[in-house]
Amino acid sequence: MFFQQLLSVGYVPQEWKCAIITPVFKKGPTSCVANYRPISLTCIASKIMERIIAKSILQHLIINSLLSSAQHGFVQRRSTCTNLLECINDWTVILQDGNSVTVVCIDFNKAFDSVAHDKLFARFSQYGIKSNLLEWLKNFFKNRTHSAKVGYTLSSTAELMSGVVQGSGIAPIAFLIYFLTTLQRS
Repeated sequence: MFFQQLLSVGYVPQEWKCAIITPVFKKGPTSCVANYRPISLTCIASKIMERIIAKSILQHLIINSLLSSAQHGFVQRRSTCTNLLECINDWTVILQDGNSVTVVCIDFNKAFDSVAHDKLFARFSQYGIKSNLLEWLKNFFKNRTHSAKVGYTLSSTAELMSGVVQGSGIAPIAFLIYFLTTLQRS
């Protein structure tokens, strides 16, 4: 009921927009900064609501055939592994027919950080996400702040000017919608 009320007025509590970014070790030498991934720690209630909204948006995309069947990222039961298996199958068939294959790989390093909010909101609208949900999404991304925490030291607060919040429940679907529209224009 609480989430429905927030959504009905497009409101996101300011406390939900404050994140503490902490580095999480990936692999390699612990002394190398590149071996850490930043994770955004936010309010648990916000994360739950984000996941509910993200699931709803994904269902909207699927029901309205707005998502390509070739999409593997951020879709249930699909992954980079399933994508590679399909590609290898397609490439094998092409090569068996005597044709050649050219593969282009794109590095999306820092891609989540480069999403322009105004363009993201326009793309949400293009995909039929409107009214209170669009207002909630706008409020979710606007006026966000973050601080970095390493050990017991907390940095000063800074405003998030662009990008989708890494570690949030809404980030993958927001990036997917932003990127899909970009691909369609190419």
